[in-house]
Amino acid sequence: MIKLSKTQKSQLLAVVIVTLGIMGALWYFVVTAEQEELAKSQKNTASMLDKLKYAQSKMRQAEDIANKFEAHRQLLDKREAMLAPDRDAYAWMISMMNPFIQAHKGINIYRYSQPELSDNGLLPGFPYRWATFRLEGTGFYHDLGKFFSDLENNFPSFRVQNLELTPASGPGAEAEKLTAIFELVVPVKTSDTK
Repeated sequence: MIKLSKTQKSQLLAVVIVTLGIMGALWYFVVTAEQEELAKSQKNTASMLDKLKYAQSKMRQAEDIANKFEAHRQLLDKREAMLAPDRDAYAWMISMMNPFIQAHKGINIYRYSQPELSDNGLLPGFPYRWATFRLEGTGFYHDLGKFFSDLENNFPSFRVQNLELTPASGPGAEAEKLTAIFELVVPVKTSDTK
């Protein structure tokens, strides 16, 4: 073993202490700072991953919303196809109502008025105009009730108003038959609607 003098021992001890001090300072200023940066980076990465997952879920929701929108758009187009056109609402009414009336035995609608067109209707801000037709016909009470019920169920956008029921009169009027005079309010799809 090598024998060191007291001066050499103290110098060696000083070198070891300085080396340990430098290593401690390096550890404190470099490694700890890098660990803090690494921790911040990991936290930011986790935050970004959460944001990415959130964005991906929103993108999936956007696809679902777009699909729902398209389905509702198709439903609206289908329902708009049943609305009266603004060009010839009277002919449309005759062509829509005649097959419907013929399907209801005991109902005879014999008078249709020309429509009264209006921008004001039941719903404010509604994007369609309204056509009001005045219809007159005859039928038994039960048949008329079924007719109006079926009318509301088959044409949900139509509205029956100002219904007047009176006993049928005139030549060939059957006992217990009623005369029904009513207004049928129908939305009208104008050419600028969409």
